[in-house]
Amino acid sequence: MADTSEEKFFGDWSEYKKARDDLFLVCSEALKFPRQHEHERHFILAAARRTLSLEMSLKQTIDSRNGQMAMTIVRLNLDTLARFYALYWADETKGMTAETFARDVAQGTSIRNMKFLGGKEKATDQWLIQKIVGLADWIPKVYKTTSGAIHFSDFHVTQLLQQCKPKKTLEDGSLQAELHIGATEYDPGPEYYKETQQAFFHILLMLIVAMKHRCEIVLNQ
Repeated sequence: MADTSEEKFFGDWSEYKKARDDLFLVCSEALKFPRQHEHERHFILAAARRTLSLEMSLKQTIDSRNGQMAMTIVRLNLDTLARFYALYWADETKGMTAETFARDVAQGTSIRNMKFLGGKEKATDQWLIQKIVGLADWIPKVYKTTSGAIHFSDFHVTQLLQQCKPKKTLEDGSLQAELHIGATEYDPGPEYYKETQQAFFHILLMLIVAMKHRCEIVLNQ
């Protein structure tokens, strides 16, 4: 079992608890939305619920040393952040508002088939990520790495080879190694999951800020 409970650092589990409390406060604010903003209310609440589910799953995967799955969870959290910001793009798009956008999503319209800001490009995952790169310069790297975790790729080959433990060098110069095959990491170091945990947490904080801001916009009208 991976033990990250003792060390205090940015994004440790005690900070997750505070962020989770903030998410519940956001939910209480969203529930105050007037009826004419009910679809945006549901959009915010659904994003909050998905985030809470992902946060629980991240803790479970790290505790069980399942790093591959932890990375996919980071990607899903980044997906929530990128799609949440579409509320802003909708407000800036002629003939669309955050409310009508949220309504269309609730009725089954795929965000990736929508167009915003008068552009010709559809709001694919890559387009949405490019729109939020200003939030943090590491977003493109995290997007690329975690997308590799979602789709079978070199990421998984690299993860496999990281489970090799050198044993000895043979007479012909080749290396004899022990390969551990299983669902989880074999004997990960104390820092192994720290960056993953921090990435999810940083995305979580950005999402909470955006949610709070959307609530202020609606409730202050």
